[in-house]
Amino acid sequence: MKFRFLAVILILGLTILSSCDKLQQKDRIKEGFIEYNIEYLNDTLDRFMIGLLPKKMIIKFKDNNTLNKIEGFSGIVSFTYIQNYKEKKNTTLVKVLNKKYKYVEMINDSSIFFEELPGMKITLQDEVKEICGFHAQKAKVTVPDTSIEPFFIYYTNEITINNVNSQTPFKSIDGVLLEFQVKFYGLDMKLTATKVQEAEISSEHFKVPDGYQNINKRTMIEIIELLKQ
Repeated sequence: MKFRFLAVILILGLTILSSCDKLQQKDRIKEGFIEYNIEYLNDTLDRFMIGLLPKKMIIKFKDNNTLNKIEGFSGIVSFTYIQNYKEKKNTTLVKVLNKKYKYVEMINDSSIFFEELPGMKITLQDEVKEICGFHAQKAKVTVPDTSIEPFFIYYTNEITINNVNSQTPFKSIDGVLLEFQVKFYGLDMKLTATKVQEAEISSEHFKVPDGYQNINKRTMIEIIELLKQ
């Protein structure tokens, strides 16, 4: 009887542990969207310029595909960045009034948006904070031999998107960034997640729409540089 009782307890214990693992895996979001607030850290920007610059970024994700969208200048200009995980391709779309341009690259190519930080070191910290209801791990970023002051980033493993940081300076981070800093064509930006929502996302979002003129990398960079001025 004792052995039978112990066996029942053991089976129940293993069942509970198994249920916990399944629950934790189920709790990981694989489809939905994230909204970020954009803060500009440059002291040289005047209020008028800051007022025209984008204030939010939205990321939609599904099946490890992502779509990042930023609009600025009161909606006159929009940037859309589509990462197709299955095809291993990234597509940058720029719309300026009625002009539409696209640039396609492989998923592991260097980003045309965010500047690389040579020698950057990421050190995990013993601190976790809650951002939008998710546990976010803190990490310290230092860039030796530069004027860039050390800063902190936060990321979570509770949102599942493979290879999500491949086009950022934070490739070594295996998690979704919820608070971070980047340099975009001379603009120092801090992005902080303000909303994370699990939702059904149509696969159509990750298809490149018609009507965009195909251009090369150099031309796309020139367009971005022109819009930044």
